[in-house]
Amino acid sequence: MRSLRLAAATVACLSAVAFLSACDPEGTDTGDSAASAAPGTASTATAASAAPSADGAKSPAASKTPAAPEATPGKAGRLPAGVWIDPKSVPLNSALHWKAGPAKVLGEKGRLRIEELCKIPRDDSFAEVPIVETAALGGAAGDWSADETIASFGSSAKSSAAAQSAYALLTGVTEGLKGCASTVPGATVKVTVEDGASVAATLTVPQSGGGSTEVREYLTAKDGSLAELTLHAQLPKGGHPKTAWSGGSDDAVLNPLGGAVCTAFDDC
Repeated sequence: MRSLRLAAATVACLSAVAFLSACDPEGTDTGDSAASAAPGTASTATAASAAPSADGAKSPAASKTPAAPEATPGKAGRLPAGVWIDPKSVPLNSALHWKAGPAKVLGEKGRLRIEELCKIPRDDSFAEVPIVETAALGGAAGDWSADETIASFGSSAKSSAAAQSAYALLTGVTEGLKGCASTVPGATVKVTVEDGASVAATLTVPQSGGGSTEVREYLTAKDGSLAELTLHAQLPKGGHPKTAWSGGSDDAVLNPLGGAVCTAFDDC
């Protein structure tokens, strides 16, 4: 009986060897072969799910929920809705009834209003800003006009570099504003706020022909953007705006100016 059991076991072993040899004729380790085949199989599956179907659409496995609209740096970038100051927060609104017009895209080389008025040279580092837009709030000849301009590097919630760039741009523009007389001879400047994040100033900038432009300037860096509100009146020599200045405190303007920006970018 023992010899019969040994003979049966031998036959079983020989059958198993024959079966393995047939599956793996080169005698390689089947375990390693299975592991090496897995990535290839996964890659094939991934490629298949990402590949477009016959009508050009991706398969459901490759579909993703579209991201929410936001300001995207670049020539096609637009500022998010709600980024502009409420006209009711702009000085002289009770008399001049400001109303924000449609935003105008100035392009990556767009400049702030004070940069134009004081002919401020911009540092090469900021020769281009991802998003620059402006909106007029109204005005009339011989009286105050108001414009808001926003230069944005995007949301600082996604990149601290955006905030660093906005504050650096503010620093450069502030120095140019304070030195307006060096770029426009005869200009006068009185800075009323300068705290590292915001600036307010009153300027008189001579114009050709003997006239001048009276300016009330507000600047604030908020997160990844620099917001500017400029009230200006272009006057003949010795002239005065038709509407006497009666603006409130600088903070009453700077706070809503920056608040609208951080709310729109969800950076508050």
